[in-house]
Amino acid sequence: MDIKERRLGKLGIIVLSMLLVACSTKTISTTPATSLKRVGDTVMVNVTGQDIDAGVLDQLTREIKGQLIIAGFDVDKETDKKINLKVLVTAFTPGNAALRLTVGFGAGRGSLLYVAEYTDKSGQTLAKMEGRERFTGTEVGFNQNYGGLTTLGGAETSTTVLIKEAAKHIVELALKQ
Repeated sequence: MDIKERRLGKLGIIVLSMLLVACSTKTISTTPATSLKRVGDTVMVNVTGQDIDAGVLDQLTREIKGQLIIAGFDVDKETDKKINLKVLVTAFTPGNAALRLTVGFGAGRGSLLYVAEYTDKSGQTLAKMEGRERFTGTEVGFNQNYGGLTTLGGAETSTTVLIKEAAKHIVELALKQ
């Protein structure tokens, strides 16, 4: 193997490692037996977080409600067939755009960690997940989904991306079949 082939191999490993640190993960601890639309038509949303900026919690609440409405649920309407959604945000940081752009490899990444739980009116857990959203700027497809300059965005941009991704995953859990 000559020097060029070894360099290309090392470059490939570096690029692959950059893509692997740029991801969102979720751990579903309780999978719904059916789509929660069959259980109830209204979702009562409660988003909380200790030491988390109130603006971030409000933005996440609004995004979840919007995506639930798009998915066909009513939100915050009293009914016999309501489902409660509790989201506990355990950590949030928008990251640092300068570090993301200059250092890479996860430096300066933004993150949003949360636990989402759907319960019925008796309090029985219908679905539960732990989510870990990360934004490093190297995620595949983020610029296509959120605009051409998303990777270059600062705290406001990464906050928006993290919140939209979290809300998407939380609503997907309700629709799981």
